[in-house]
Amino acid sequence: MTINKLFSGAAVATLLGLGTLSTTSCQKEFIDLNDPTRIPTTESYTDSLSILNGVTAAYSSMQDLYGRSGGSRGMFIFGEIPSDNSYTVTSGERLNEFNDFSLFSDNPNIQNHWLFTYRAIARCNIILSRAGGVKLTDATRNRYYAEVRFLRALTYFNAVRIWGAVPLVTQEIQAIPDAYQYGRAPITEVYAQIEKDLDFAEKNLPVTYTGTTNLGRATKGAATALFGKVLLTQNKYQAAADKLLPLVTGTTYALQATYANIFATSNEMNSEIIFAARYTKGTLGLGSAFTTWFMPAYTTAQSTSLLGAAYTGQQFNTVDPDLIAAFTASGPTDVRAATSYVLPAGAATSLGYYTKKYIDTPTSATDAENDWIVLRHADVLLMYAEAVNEATGPSAAALTAINQVIRRSRGLPVGTANATVDLPSTTTADVLRTRLELERRLELNFEGHRWFDLVRTGRAIPVMNAFFARNNSTVRITANNLLFPIPVQEINTNPILTQNDGYK
Repeated sequence: MTINKLFSGAAVATLLGLGTLSTTSCQKEFIDLNDPTRIPTTESYTDSLSILNGVTAAYSSMQDLYGRSGGSRGMFIFGEIPSDNSYTVTSGERLNEFNDFSLFSDNPNIQNHWLFTYRAIARCNIILSRAGGVKLTDATRNRYYAEVRFLRALTYFNAVRIWGAVPLVTQEIQAIPDAYQYGRAPITEVYAQIEKDLDFAEKNLPVTYTGTTNLGRATKGAATALFGKVLLTQNKYQAAADKLLPLVTGTTYALQATYANIFATSNEMNSEIIFAARYTKGTLGLGSAFTTWFMPAYTTAQSTSLLGAAYTGQQFNTVDPDLIAAFTASGPTDVRAATSYVLPAGAATSLGYYTKKYIDTPTSATDAENDWIVLRHADVLLMYAEAVNEATGPSAAALTAINQVIRRSRGLPVGTANATVDLPSTTTADVLRTRLELERRLELNFEGHRWFDLVRTGRAIPVMNAFFARNNSTVRITANNLLFPIPVQEINTNPILTQNDGYK
């Protein structure tokens, strides 16, 4: 191997942690940047402040993973665009390859997401490697460890769902040749490490934090919810039900009374939100781009009517008519529809509908306030109902959980039984399974869940091929399309990496 090739892989640098860690301080919350100070990861961590800054830098990686201008396009290109919820108009970004399953391994979005994935993991590993040498109380040290282990688990969970087997790096890599020892670990090993990280996080994270300055930090509930989703994804149904039950019966999290309030920028980190990638608009480069990324190419007047100012939509993630048809079929009383899609006055349907979940008035085209919600209570209720149904059948507990979500979708009090909309006690396992698939689609649309839900339940191939047939498309998917390609740049740099079947 030539010395030029040895240094050619950007991912190797991220494995080593040779990027920079952003330091942050807070007005709105702890991830706000107050200055452009950077701490090179090669510096020693000698005090509690440097460790805290390193932990905060690990949180900032979530912005790159869930979408930031200048970073990756985010998780929506994996969780929504390949599904029947969304399509992209833009071809210059090569997002269309996700839309019609024509991906090539040199797609820059795949490469960017791989790089930011391993940058996030490297930042977590650095803290886990170095915090032991810094004077901290055991409780503080373990909390920092728990925070970054939660973040590492979340990052690996996304990675294993995107690529399947991936390099499993759990320690800081300090020498470049060592980075080339990591091939693709079996999926079972990746999941075992995720569970191990979440077990530690769950035991050492607080239920809540004091003060608004810590809003957005991982909590015990976030670790539990993610753990439940990880178990459910592996078809460990009874274990998932047992894990999620304390969140279902507890009082730490609760459904918002009004669906639209979940997503209001004036109501961030509300009672329903368990974990989110946080953004702050302003002049600090920490705003979110979803507002204009997702908006179709409306006229100046149309975009102003939506956002309060004129911006050009980039059409990265447009509401598919199939999702609108699903809402129409669910009935006119489904209040979620008004928040899920909108067409401005005077806009032709050919321009495309726009999701209202990310509406804000940006300070610039890619600088809005909207957080990306990763886990929320409605998701937990639906996961719990699914886990119970698959483990033991449609019990009263499972029906109670899904009925709360259904009642809210009709604008009804969630805690009061309603014979008109509730699923009855005679509901069969098959009926509940089908209804859960629909409720997850309608409840969680444009939040990055649909494609992964279809893959997890074994429904991606029949659902998507039926979708393509309805739309007179010649596209059809096979098992090879259930994973995305490993970036060819990484394979060229590290020859022990292999490609997923069906990709060049």
